[in-house]
Amino acid sequence: MKLLLSLLLTTVSFLATAQSGKTNQPLEVLFIAAAHDYGAKPTEDFSYPINKALAFKPDAVFGENLSPEDYDALDRHWNKEAIDKRLAYLTKVGYPLPKHPQAFIARQYKLLQKHPYFHQERMKLAHALFLTHDFGNASYQFYLLDKMRSAFGAEEVATFTRILGPVDSLKNAGFRRTNEYYNIFHPIAQSLKLDKIRAMDCQKYNTPWSAAWGKTDSLYKIFEKAIEADTNSTDYRTYEKLVNENNSLQRLLNKANQAGKSTEFLNTADWDKYTDFGNFYGNRYLFGLKGFPENGVREMLTYWTLRNKGMCQNIVNRARQAGFRRVVVGVGASHRELMVSLLKAMPGVTVYTLNEYQP
Repeated sequence: MKLLLSLLLTTVSFLATAQSGKTNQPLEVLFIAAAHDYGAKPTEDFSYPINKALAFKPDAVFGENLSPEDYDALDRHWNKEAIDKRLAYLTKVGYPLPKHPQAFIARQYKLLQKHPYFHQERMKLAHALFLTHDFGNASYQFYLLDKMRSAFGAEEVATFTRILGPVDSLKNAGFRRTNEYYNIFHPIAQSLKLDKIRAMDCQKYNTPWSAAWGKTDSLYKIFEKAIEADTNSTDYRTYEKLVNENNSLQRLLNKANQAGKSTEFLNTADWDKYTDFGNFYGNRYLFGLKGFPENGVREMLTYWTLRNKGMCQNIVNRARQAGFRRVVVGVGASHRELMVSLLKAMPGVTVYTLNEYQP
């Protein structure tokens, strides 16, 4: 009995030490801010962010996706209507989900690690991932299939149609060739031979965020109309200064877009300020002006901060739990300034931003 107790205590001690080690494990992050839409014919070749990410040699790529568990825990989601339509589309196609989907998904991943060109098995995996609400990884599998589609024979085309619908209708399942995943983060993961994109989004605060945004937007329109009616006021001059600065930053963004350097610009302090103006109606730069909806903006900032904190915690906790030491994080560019600041403040975390990182 004493021996058994000793063994149990040793095991508990070992587990506690292992867990503590994971909690304090150093983590390096390459943070890449990107656009959600680069257009049907982007001027950028994307080698700038991709080559830096590959030189970083990460263990994983994290994207702005919800895990299936986090999605299923939500009562509401800003994109739920669109997702429901996509789920309805795949359900209408009629291919059945396996009886034990998680076991099936695990088997498919193992099979495709050994045989990456088993296209029909990848189609089944993509289908199962989407119907089990792992939308980020379903999208990654759609991307891999899209890149391989030129090699499909008649049998594979027929199987694709049977499982996912016509080959050219993937957009009905939410697949886009214009976003940051198709152009940057999926190519990175493919080059590294990673089988998954890791999820890190947090949408727990979407409902109060949306309410605060809607209320602030209505009040800002009233403020904007009133301040533009009196161009001789001191408040107007403050407002005009911000508008002029915003227009200057817009010109810098346009110049970067035309030069094929969109992503590089999205990872600058100029972009941070530009998106701060746009997302938060001028933000603190207009606080104190008569009629400006300061309380509404502060409420928006509260829920925005909570969301970004949740995203950072997901990245660090999930990376450490998986034993990752170096990860690439890809997010919409509006998150950049706050998330970089939050990550840098977390113990044991080292952050490199895209432009500052030198391999």
